[in-house]
Amino acid sequence: MLNRIKNQISSWTRHVLHSHVTPYTHPRQTWFHAAQAMGSRTGLTAASKDEKALIKLNYTLKIRKPIHIHHARAHRHSEREGCNQRQQHPIPALQDIRTQGYNRLPIDPYKESLLYQVESALGQKLGDHVAGALHTARSRIDQRATVGRMYYRRILLQVMDHICQFQEHLVEAAQEHSSIIIPYHTHMQQAQPGNFAHYLLSFAAKLQEDFERCQEAYNRVNRNPLGTVGRSGTGLKIDRERTTQFLGFDSCVKHSLLGKDADFAADIVAALSFVMYHLNDFATDLHLWSSNEFGFVQLPDTFCGTSSIFPQKRNPVTLETIKLAAGPSVAWLSSTLATFRGCGTGDHRVHGIPSHLDQALETTSDMLILAGLVASEVQVNDARVKQVLGESWSTTSNLADFLMQHRGLSIRQAHGVVARLVRMCRETGLGKAQVTPDMLEEASLISLGQSIEMSEEDLHEALDPDSFVKTRTSAGSVGPAEVDSLTELAQDMLSDNRRWVMECRSKHLRAEKTLSEAIVAVLKDQS
Repeated sequence: MLNRIKNQISSWTRHVLHSHVTPYTHPRQTWFHAAQAMGSRTGLTAASKDEKALIKLNYTLKIRKPIHIHHARAHRHSEREGCNQRQQHPIPALQDIRTQGYNRLPIDPYKESLLYQVESALGQKLGDHVAGALHTARSRIDQRATVGRMYYRRILLQVMDHICQFQEHLVEAAQEHSSIIIPYHTHMQQAQPGNFAHYLLSFAAKLQEDFERCQEAYNRVNRNPLGTVGRSGTGLKIDRERTTQFLGFDSCVKHSLLGKDADFAADIVAALSFVMYHLNDFATDLHLWSSNEFGFVQLPDTFCGTSSIFPQKRNPVTLETIKLAAGPSVAWLSSTLATFRGCGTGDHRVHGIPSHLDQALETTSDMLILAGLVASEVQVNDARVKQVLGESWSTTSNLADFLMQHRGLSIRQAHGVVARLVRMCRETGLGKAQVTPDMLEEASLISLGQSIEMSEEDLHEALDPDSFVKTRTSAGSVGPAEVDSLTELAQDMLSDNRRWVMECRSKHLRAEKTLSEAIVAVLKDQS
């Protein structure tokens, strides 16, 4: 099981799980380490500290090389179509870079962004005149914005995959535990009997809302800013709809001043914050229920840690990891909006993508994976739950319902009678199993001034947890038929979600195929 977890989560989460440190210091591969890794591939192993620092500041050089080359090919091909150019073209050289592997593209820390890195590499092959054409009808502003949107739409789809996986684990666990009755709480006091499957399906429903928020964020991300150029567009003939088609975007950014804006980052982190909020609730409930005082659930040993001094302990560190990770998520949206507070619309850097977006995406993915594994492996102590329910007064609302339906009392009258009955039992030290029809009559006389009769069989059936659950028939309730309906609904939503993600990815693949076919035509034309 540990190997299964390790293969799916990031080094950061593994670090938290095994060393029990807080996740506020992120020990994943830092930008400096990324720079070192790049240096080892690009001949910069002996780079100066200044050079490494420059690479560190331009961390996107490594992770977005493929996307940059892809969008450069699309832009230059579209611009070529528009201008009907016949001179030597950089597309074949860009194709060579793509074919040979992006790691072979040299990185010069003094050339800043990938635009200049690629232009420099092309200049060495084709000369400055041809390579210089790469910058035609675009700037680093729309180039960075385009690469960023292409990158984050892909990562967001990965998060949505993990939402689907968690939903699947929840549905499977609900089917496994469909007959287990548990107490539901309000104000941390027992309220009514519930159903463990019903409880799990509530999180499948919450994750569905989170998925839909991610869909809305994706729709804002997947707009093409390429061609907005610096701020005011261009007088050169370009076809923005063509590059939109080539790059798999849904539409263009309509206003050139909005090309650089990364407001979509706020939409993403807002959606992710809701995911973490729901994961925190899930982990907190199971954390409480796994305590000795509750004893409702238990996690397998592989999900727990041990104590260095208390031999009896099984520490649910997996749940604690989820709760720890959820803490900083409350600041993701506020930090993103604070990042955008700058010098108005003229401040390019301030309106860029906030650095913590990557960590938010990674953290959310990791915690979804962990929560899904917990849902698939959690064990319910059915005997303990039945013991608690047998002693619990949580079924008394069903007795009140009986008095309304069969004795003509109002909800307030029935509530008063049952509340008086429970108080009498508590004052005399009697449990639910010891309640008698005579006690109900006495309670009704005190509360209403009239005697309410009820058979012993009806009284104990009204207070029975199984009977309580079976009487719940309203849509979405804990009744068996409704839980079955909720399970089917969750399965249908999961299928729809996976179909939607698959369609998004298929659109990207079709777009890349369209671009590749167009480039093949260019290569044939130049041969």
